[in-house]
Amino acid sequence: MLGREITDIFSKDKKYAVFGTIRSVEPNKSGINYIKADLRKLGNLKKIVSAVKPDIIIHCAALVNLDKCEKNKREANLVHIEATKILASYKKNKTKFVYISTDSVFNGKTGNYTESSRPNPLNHYSQSKLLGEKAALAINKNSLVVRMCIYGFHIPPGNSLAEWALDNFALKKPINGFTDAFFNPVYTKQLAQTVKYILEKKKITGILNIGSEKPISKCAFLKALAKNFKINPKLIVVASIDSSGLATARPKNTVLNTDKLKRVLGGKILKISDGLAALEKDYLKEFGIIRQ
Repeated sequence: MLGREITDIFSKDKKYAVFGTIRSVEPNKSGINYIKADLRKLGNLKKIVSAVKPDIIIHCAALVNLDKCEKNKREANLVHIEATKILASYKKNKTKFVYISTDSVFNGKTGNYTESSRPNPLNHYSQSKLLGEKAALAINKNSLVVRMCIYGFHIPPGNSLAEWALDNFALKKPINGFTDAFFNPVYTKQLAQTVKYILEKKKITGILNIGSEKPISKCAFLKALAKNFKINPKLIVVASIDSSGLATARPKNTVLNTDKLKRVLGGKILKISDGLAALEKDYLKEFGIIRQ
């Protein structure tokens, strides 16, 4: 999802030769060199990196199914930690390495987390992502760790938050919207554009929070999504994460402080309204209608 946006935006700039790894279906995109790769096969990953000889590496891959991470901890560790070590080690301190992390490295008790706030993961997904952060920063002094929460859609279709909601909207099926879970997400295209700008215009290393300026509850976000797609908001049922029965523990408030981001962008802010408008445009361009 994010990898597609990043390769797309860089491929439109002719000064870049863009390579992207895929596991199955090759996207129908010109200007991008696709390589079939399984990041869990570390030996092959080393060979691929050595063959491509990249100047910039952006590690977007993640095992985002929290329940699966709990059941397959070794697989999560391979993708989030061991693959990170290999990628960050390639011509370390010369190659620019960007590690896409998560806002859920925190326990969610307070929110407004800065780059220096102390992480306290609640599940193995978050724990392995945090260890990936630490590996990247320890191995390569040119590493940039991006903490964020994204929304968008996959091609072929996937099951991200926005996709799950839109698929249910199309079937007129009600969905739960948590009023006690807060975040400040960004659309994948917003994040891709921001990462490209930072790599080209700013020499930033360490940790950077990238998120929308204002926090929002999951319920309010889903209602805003419905409004953009002209869906009846009554399909969203007010609910609490505490009574959701989710198998894996999740933080309730992962809102990231974006003061540093605002300084980096010269006062520019990322808005949820702008992201949702762009999502609607891109989604309808790709699929024509809400999928059913």
